[in-house]
Amino acid sequence: MKDETIKTTRWTIFLSAAFVFFSSSAAAQSLPDGPGKEVFESVCSLCHSPTAPMGKQWTKTQWEAKVIEMLQEEPDVTAQERAAIVEYLAANFKPGGKIYINKAAAKDLAAALEVSALEAEAIVRYREEKGLKSLDDLKKIPGLDPAKLEAKKNRLEF
Repeated sequence: MKDETIKTTRWTIFLSAAFVFFSSSAAAQSLPDGPGKEVFESVCSLCHSPTAPMGKQWTKTQWEAKVIEMLQEEPDVTAQERAAIVEYLAANFKPGGKIYINKAAAKDLAAALEVSALEAEAIVRYREEKGLKSLDDLKKIPGLDPAKLEAKKNRLEF
C-alpha cells in the first residue's frame, strides 16, 4: 500500500509539473521577443499569466508604476531586473503598438480600437464563440465600423 501511495504521489507531482511547464511555455511563445522577455516571464509569471499585459498600451511611466505596485513585496527582485521588466513592457506594450485581438480584455480593446465598451464586448464574445484569425473575421462582427478597423490593420495581431 505504501509503495502504491508513493507511485501515485510521484505521478501526481509529475503531471502537475508537466501541466505548468506546457501551459506556461505555450503562453510564453505568444509574447513578443525582445530584451527583458526572459526576466519578465520568470518573475511575473509566478503570480499571473505571462500574457496579462498583452491588451495594455501603457507609457513607460505607467509600466514603471505597475511594476513597483506588483513587486513591492518582492525584495529578491533586483533593481536591474525591475528595470529590464519595465523596458520590455514599455517597448512591446505601448500606445500605438500592436493590438492583440485574441488576448486583450474588452476594456483594452475598446481603448486600442477606439470602439465602445459594447462593441469591444461583442468582439470578445465573437472570439470566444467562433474565433478570430484575421481582419476579415473581425469585420464580420455586427456593429463594428470596417473602415475604422481597416485603418488599424497594421497594428492588429491575431
